[in-house]
Amino acid sequence: MNRTQSFLPRTRQEMAQRGWQALDVVLVTGDGYVDHPSFGVAVIGRVLEAAGWRVGILDVPELEADEGAWQRLPAPRLFVGVTAGTIDSMVTNYTASRKKRRRDVYRPGGAVGRPNRATIRYTALARHHYPGLPVIIGGLEAGPRRLAYYDWWEEKLRRSILQDAKADLLVWGMGERAVLEVARRLDAGEPLGGMAGTCEILNEKALPADARRVPSFEELQTDPDLQIELFNAVREENSPSSRPLAQAHGGRWVVQYPPLPPANQDEVDSYYDLPFQRAGHPAHDGAGGIPALESVRWSVNTHRGCMADCSFCSITFHQGRTIQSRSEASILREVRDLVGHADFRGTITDVGGPTANMYGLGCKRLEAGEACLDRDCLTPKTCPALRIDKESEGYRRVLAAVRNSSGVKHAFVSSGIRYDMLRSKNGELLELHHDLVKHHTSGRMKLAPEHASAKVLRVMNKPGFEVYEEYESDYKAECADLGKDQHLVNYFIVGHPGCDLEAAVELFEKLLERNYSPEQVQEFIPLPMTRGCVQYSTGKDPLTREPLFVARGEHERRLQKALVRWKAPESAKLVEEALARAGREDLLGRWRHLAARKGSTSKQAVTPPDLDSCG
Repeated sequence: MNRTQSFLPRTRQEMAQRGWQALDVVLVTGDGYVDHPSFGVAVIGRVLEAAGWRVGILDVPELEADEGAWQRLPAPRLFVGVTAGTIDSMVTNYTASRKKRRRDVYRPGGAVGRPNRATIRYTALARHHYPGLPVIIGGLEAGPRRLAYYDWWEEKLRRSILQDAKADLLVWGMGERAVLEVARRLDAGEPLGGMAGTCEILNEKALPADARRVPSFEELQTDPDLQIELFNAVREENSPSSRPLAQAHGGRWVVQYPPLPPANQDEVDSYYDLPFQRAGHPAHDGAGGIPALESVRWSVNTHRGCMADCSFCSITFHQGRTIQSRSEASILREVRDLVGHADFRGTITDVGGPTANMYGLGCKRLEAGEACLDRDCLTPKTCPALRIDKESEGYRRVLAAVRNSSGVKHAFVSSGIRYDMLRSKNGELLELHHDLVKHHTSGRMKLAPEHASAKVLRVMNKPGFEVYEEYESDYKAECADLGKDQHLVNYFIVGHPGCDLEAAVELFEKLLERNYSPEQVQEFIPLPMTRGCVQYSTGKDPLTREPLFVARGEHERRLQKALVRWKAPESAKLVEEALARAGREDLLGRWRHLAARKGSTSKQAVTPPDLDSCG
């Protein structure tokens, strides 16, 4: 069989190789087509294919001049699905300092060229080239912008992307079941209205009777503090039993319907059991392939969702707070598939998810898709209903089964670990911790304390730095006992709301104590639909209404960044300025001494920047 026949077709010639004369669905993406379960378009395409629909992938439409790519595939019978790509097009195109990126790792050879606000651009082109067909938008660009939102790149409020794109429907969250329902309804000639996990545009008379009306786009423009009311409405109506939300944009209303119940284990297993090739489409081999594939090609995703609710992250409003875990049998089937791959060399680079050690965790409320609005799952203390002592054994058992599988030499965990979830209710380290250190760390464990200041961590909804320090000490002691030269890779965020220069210097002191200056630091971006975005745009915490310091100027953010990357020669003048402004010249001597030491760079390995590290 021709190798391209193993992929979903991206050209008419590839359709012919399958014996297809027509398509039911065309999926448009700004990424290069990678047939791997870590790439959303591949998952949606394979799910539709498994249900019997003929699906084509129109990837990287900019590859051909004069919109020639839109002639690669014929107009589909049912609908066109549009996504900007795996992540937000503005995040792939620009740094947090709003500078143009020189590389796009989701496109062939890493070449740039993705349009800004790609969802809007591709929808307009789909309307032009496939006239009369329904256009359905979704993904990490569309979902968090389903209602009016603050836009970091233009520093202003923007309308719902459904309004700006003029699409027929927006699918938000994990879209497999919603997309299958879209296809079924269109095939049956049924209307698309009122579907769980979607947004549509209606006139006022057609609004659902039980809809909760939220501040309109025009009201938000007049009074930006109304973003607080909007955020809390989205947070409160984020379960299957919730009411629809209705937001006016002029004389039209965007209606958000509640999410579906969390996918059950059989459903999640079915998504990962599909025949993914774990490779980029051969058409892109000549350009050097899709660089983003290499970091995940030999990884195994164990679950979806995150219950942490960090202020800067949008996973809660996309994948959901409920942990939707695969069965051990499904995971091991994927491992056997990896081992049988001709290019596999024995190392599984990651066995994890958004937060690796959340696998299998939950409570009765979370499993029903509901959440407690009066407390968090993990802060200030882990909720006892999560049964971490018992349930973490499930992840430990999965890891043992993977590493003991025939053909597997190493099974590492490179996903982030919640160190506050590696202790029992009595404060003792779990057996999972010992296994992670002994068997599943490839020289470094990724932890994200994010900051050292108690006031900043509270605003971020993260555990106190003392929790990290206690685990850091235990980790180092365990590595010493085992004779392992292993380190911790720390992630820190600068410029987060609540972080003033005093707090930034507090983090600087902690880094000096460790003689550690990370090569990479995350700069806060106020991504739509996050608590951090509301904190940034209003200067208030939407849950407590507490006024917050916000570093709005680029220079202030550069000062904070320099205090984290204090060993970098280009940071020197900024560090001196920051310490002088903070009245902490007492730290200058120790900083100069450590910064001048040759070979003083931390042994901790440099990690590539995560484009979506803030959600």
